[in-house]
Amino acid sequence: MSSSILIVDDSHAMRAVLERAIRLSGLPVSACYQAAHGGEALALLHRHPIDFMLLDVHMPEMGAEELILRWRSQPGAAPIPFLVTSADASAPRIERLLELGACDYLTKPFPLSVLCSRLGQALNNLHDRN
Repeated sequence: MSSSILIVDDSHAMRAVLERAIRLSGLPVSACYQAAHGGEALALLHRHPIDFMLLDVHMPEMGAEELILRWRSQPGAAPIPFLVTSADASAPRIERLLELGACDYLTKPFPLSVLCSRLGQALNNLHDRN
């Protein structure tokens, strides 16, 4: 069973690297959508069936925390699992995102192999629940 992923990061280069790593990893991903900020991500969430999100914490307009809270506050919004990436390694930030339901938090820079491994585990957990 394959999944659709939304990559949300304000760096175009980082989005491209993450998508390429995911595609080359052999993970069961049918579609990779990209957004540069939370507002764009919300628009994509309304237009496409997204199974999983890969989120950067700090973005212009709307960061990961606000994106998750806004999405969940919408009537009928499906609970979408998410993995967070950030250069912010502060314990309060990590704890807050985990409290909001992040399945994992990777501090940048991280090896792409670690990202793909953790993403693979998260996707397996997602498919096991369905």
